[in-house]
Amino acid sequence: MLSIPDVPTLRLCSILASAAFVVVYLSLWRARTGQSYLLDWAASFALYVVTLLGYARFGYHPVIAGILCGLLGLGNVLILTGVYRFDGVKPFRPWMALVILLPCAGYLGPALLGYPVAAQIGATLGLVFDMLAVGTILIGGRKLTSTGGRRIAGFALLGYVPGYVVAILILATDGAIPDVVGLVPMLSDQMLLAILNLGLTAMPGERAQSALRRIALRDALTGALNRAGLTAHGPTTVSADTAVVAIDIDHFKAINDRYGHAAGDAVLVHLATVAMRRVSGRDLVVRLGGDEFVVVLAYATRGTALAFADDLRRSFGTVPDLPAWTASMGVAMVASGETSLLPALARADRALYDAKASGRDRAAA
Repeated sequence: MLSIPDVPTLRLCSILASAAFVVVYLSLWRARTGQSYLLDWAASFALYVVTLLGYARFGYHPVIAGILCGLLGLGNVLILTGVYRFDGVKPFRPWMALVILLPCAGYLGPALLGYPVAAQIGATLGLVFDMLAVGTILIGGRKLTSTGGRRIAGFALLGYVPGYVVAILILATDGAIPDVVGLVPMLSDQMLLAILNLGLTAMPGERAQSALRRIALRDALTGALNRAGLTAHGPTTVSADTAVVAIDIDHFKAINDRYGHAAGDAVLVHLATVAMRRVSGRDLVVRLGGDEFVVVLAYATRGTALAFADDLRRSFGTVPDLPAWTASMGVAMVASGETSLLPALARADRALYDAKASGRDRAAA
């Protein structure tokens, strides 16, 4: 039969694990200049080490234990401020003072009045509030970054709550401060500390992967989607009220030959920029390659798609610092029952060549 370690042994395990994570965060910070959120997380777990050492040294001293409870709350605040810094938003909020003060006040008040059990219950209730508040925000709060790591960290913090509730029930029914009150949270630590830090350390990697995915789906020159982007996002737009507008710059080779490739690139960027400013929602602007573009318009009719194409075509006109240029366009609708944009793209391409054959600088459907 497995035997449960005593509180000092579990506390030592938590101290060593937390100290190791402090070293990890500081090492990452030194290698990644400017990523100050790592300092918040390092400070959070450094405070946890200090708190555990303080409990080991001073036990349930009325004033010192109350201060240590406040440090536990501050450690939770620093986890959240680190996430906010990671998101690039204001890290500190006024309500965070409650996360620090509730465990501290919950312990200090009853302890100074001579009620140690009530002090333990008050501090633990404060920590329950802390874990619920910070964990819930990490899981479902306002996010600028959507990461699985952030949610993992939030669920890890919520995982402490059952242990704290068990501790409160033991205190309320036993009327003393048995070792099991310290044992339950320390046992939770052995699993949840690793999960919490796994979630936090996963966040930068997930953001980097997300950035790489975005880069892979975008044309580097114009910022429009590329063919891979169309493949990834196109299926979400397929319906009977989806229009496809194929665009081709007239005599683009002549522009490059006469004015140089830099001028040709500027024309491509201008076309994509103007098109992207005119779309919204689920609409897509795609550079297929060279001077060929496609605009996918969700919730459109043939008439509105033709009007969009004509308005876009006229907007090119004469632009300062760019050579004069025009574009031809072909418009097609996704037919009922079609499950892919490819048939509509083919029809739009045929309409585009009809526009070119009719004199260019026009839209056809």
